Amino acid sequence: MVGQQFNMANVWRYIVRSVQGDSHLADGTPCQDSNRVQVLTSSLAGTLVACVADGAGSAKHSAIGSLVACNSLVESIDAYLQAHRSITEVDNRVILEWCSQARLAIEVEANAREAVLTDFATTLEVAVLTSTGSCFFQIGDGAIVLHHHSVWGVVFWPESGEYFNTTTFITSKEFRERLQWYVTPVVFDEVALFTDGIERLALRFDSQTPHTPFFAPLFQALRSVPDWQNLGDNLEAFLRSESVRKRSDDDKTLILAARIHE
Repeated sequence: MVGQQFNMANVWRYIVRSVQGDSHLADGTPCQDSNRVQVLTSSLAGTLVACVADGAGSAKHSAIGSLVACNSLVESIDAYLQAHRSITEVDNRVILEWCSQARLAIEVEANAREAVLTDFATTLEVAVLTSTGSCFFQIGDGAIVLHHHSVWGVVFWPESGEYFNTTTFITSKEFRERLQWYVTPVVFDEVALFTDGIERLALRFDSQTPHTPFFAPLFQALRSVPDWQNLGDNLEAFLRSESVRKRSDDDKTLILAARIHE
């Protein structure tokens, strides 16, 4: 998926790909990651909403859970901004309500399939970037990376559970306590969201910082390449490359978005 959407103040360019990991190819499991990127027009025009969700590999219907979560959250955020017209008023109660609505949507899907909620287990990461402020929240692993005035940072360091390769899901009983959130009047023009299949490529665990040689060329290309729409295919080819597959056999999702001021 690639996108370019406009308002009077700026243009958002974004590319996103989700690819199936080798471990899922081996056992015939579909890609359990989902994503959704949308530039809002019906509420606070020009607002970018980006969501990534990583369905649990051990959960039977997690691919559906991750998709339902992404769609529900974008719809909840759009509805909130139609009513309030500002993201900086958001607090943890509002974000928990959005997450609860997503969880309820998953419960409805579970009931329709006569399944249990844990069969739809998924993490989530969300970024909301407006012209007057920004909002970020996350449950589970994966990460959100920001670039602002030559400074790179990770919004929330990826969560790991008590045991190796464990994390929290929106379907977990303790999801409210594990929700991480951050709201700021700072306006960001570059953001990346990715699932844990890319963590070892995109992050420096020794310093808990983004690996800038990974991100800088990608954002530079997104901003400057005339035929940048083709970068989505290039990104997918990279995520499917042997060098990346050797680093992780999990599903991989990466969203890159840049605001171009005009």
